[in-house]
Amino acid sequence: MAEETKAAIQLSLFAPYNEEVALIAIWNNWQRQPMSKGADGWWRIDAQLGDGEYFYKFALKSKSYFCVNQWVDVFDPYGLSVTDDDQEHTGLTVRDGKRMWVDYQWRHDDVPLPTNDKLVIYELHVGDFSGGKGDEGKMRLKGRFSDIVDKLDYLTDLGVNALELMPVQECRGYSWGYNPRSLFAVESRYGTPVDLCRLVDECHGRGIRVIMDAVYNHADAGAPLTKIDYEYWFYRENPDPPQLHWGPKFNYGHYDEKLKLFPARKYVIDSINFWVENFRIDGIRFDATVAIKDFKLLKELADAAFKKIDGRKPFITIGEHIPEDPAIVGYPKAGPMVAAWRDSLAKQLQAIATTQERDGAQPWDLDALERHVNPATNGYGSGNHTVNYLASHDHERIFKQVADIGKKTGDAAFRRVKLASGILFTVPGIPMIWMGQEFGTASPLSMSPRPLAWELLANRENQDLHNYFAGSIKLRANTPALRTDRYQTVMKDKERALFAYKRWDDGGGVIIVAANLKDSPAGEFVIANAGLPDGTWHEHIFNYDAKVEKGALKDTLGPSEIKIFIKQ
Repeated sequence: MAEETKAAIQLSLFAPYNEEVALIAIWNNWQRQPMSKGADGWWRIDAQLGDGEYFYKFALKSKSYFCVNQWVDVFDPYGLSVTDDDQEHTGLTVRDGKRMWVDYQWRHDDVPLPTNDKLVIYELHVGDFSGGKGDEGKMRLKGRFSDIVDKLDYLTDLGVNALELMPVQECRGYSWGYNPRSLFAVESRYGTPVDLCRLVDECHGRGIRVIMDAVYNHADAGAPLTKIDYEYWFYRENPDPPQLHWGPKFNYGHYDEKLKLFPARKYVIDSINFWVENFRIDGIRFDATVAIKDFKLLKELADAAFKKIDGRKPFITIGEHIPEDPAIVGYPKAGPMVAAWRDSLAKQLQAIATTQERDGAQPWDLDALERHVNPATNGYGSGNHTVNYLASHDHERIFKQVADIGKKTGDAAFRRVKLASGILFTVPGIPMIWMGQEFGTASPLSMSPRPLAWELLANRENQDLHNYFAGSIKLRANTPALRTDRYQTVMKDKERALFAYKRWDDGGGVIIVAANLKDSPAGEFVIANAGLPDGTWHEHIFNYDAKVEKGALKDTLGPSEIKIFIKQ
């Protein structure tokens, strides 16, 4: 029998000021093997390994204030996978005598992907997207990357063309992922790195972009960097107010004079480059940018991603900056992000849906609604700088709000959700759906497992709501006027809470959206002096023709009703 061929595989750990570092691995019976430190601060060791799958981690004398000079074990902060157990071993694959990072053959790199102005985003938690009632399917564990692949036809039929994955990096236990222990490793509960590559590739094959939700403000208390040398990467005392304390906060201002680098920036930028290159993501949603604060720093992080993309495909950076500051958008000429979440618009739409005040937003405040939806008056300058939504993972689901706060059920509840959704899809900005919203999921806000209740789609009302969402997304895709910044309020009847606006494009396309914000019949309305061309207009939702004569559009609006008129 021929002797197995082995090759020298180098393993390394960046720990520039630790005095002793060792490798412990399955091939050395988990005994400490001393490593050597280079002038660049990296400890290295070569292991003679044949092709196969291995596990390892590092042991070192800590410099962290809570365990100075104590030996601690850590997984590789740059490793691609970590075992989902108390041992926390780093996975290692050797192929053809080399370390293999992601062994995946990409198939759909040549498929054109939608530009940012055409996006309709579907925010999704991998662990909860599948596995609920009505989704028994194959006899295997649900809540994995492969389960999303199984449902891509559903998402394609819905019409969404971007998935925003809540964080999928290594975290402890069941989690939303906002407690990352590594910015490199893929969360093993969701599948392997190859499974994630396949998901991204299958999305690309259907013209769907994949946006990664990433946490760059803080880490989990058990992250390897906290045990290696806490104050090298993190603030010892978090400088933020208590409500922003989510874990050890990266100290982006700490500069290593000897090595001429910012340690926290290096780690985060290395991770951004890694994910863009190895997983071919199409955007990053930056969590809690209000806590990071430093716009110059945020631009440096965004620059790293765009430099790696190098214009090869569309890419987007989105800031979750709450309370809002429009100065964060406009990359690369203005702010550090391309776009930002619009929580203030979400609260306005929630007030409309529930007919109740929501964090200061009033349901029939037409002036506030006009101000929020118009790029000329909302501070963002362009709808392409905003991501609009009714609710996100941070809110109670819109259907639950309508029931619990608005005290509306049955047909009245569905009308209110359709009303707010109709506004969402027809005002300037990039619309986003929180998974399950399109068919009326009403599960409570919880960080415990809450798989989507797919059996709701068997109900007529829920399926009708799904069809309404799908029709709205299709209308946006097929109507250039809805993807421009051109907006004009053409009716603001405060007494009856009637609101209407005009959207148009350079090619002559014109849209009128008219809404009755109250849950009582409005009767007739007239829109005049709005520059409407005479002729036949088609109403999209109820599918009938209307006439504009002498520049005036006359029609009626029922309870909580929205209508969309398209010039034929």
